[in-house]
Amino acid sequence: MEMKNLDQILQSVRSDLPRGSKTAAAIDRGVRLEEISELAEEEGLHKLATVLFEAEQEALRTGPAPKDDPAIATHEFIRAIRATLPNDSATAAAIDRGAAWEEISELAEQEGLHHLASTLFEAEQERLRDPS
Repeated sequence: MEMKNLDQILQSVRSDLPRGSKTAAAIDRGVRLEEISELAEEEGLHKLATVLFEAEQEALRTGPAPKDDPAIATHEFIRAIRATLPNDSATAAAIDRGAAWEEISELAEQEGLHHLASTLFEAEQERLRDPS
């Protein structure tokens, strides 16, 4: 899904959200899709969360050029997420010490960072399928 279409969807949904919605505030601030998706899920906006999750997954699958190493793209994704995590997060600590993706994924799941956990799980599965 193109970002232009996704932006249109977000703006369309935004107009229907209540004034105090955290998801609406996140859309207004222009935060990352992952954060909007997590907030949408918390607020029971499951369809929106699913659309955003799928868009992020598609971006990860098609993001790096074929010559680029998918592991590098995953590491960049992890670093970008780390920048948003509080320092007392177990997930942040695992990222900081260079833990394996599996450990980071498990901690992320425990801390409710479902998007990060599922992305790492998928990346690990892809690595197992194509170990080159």
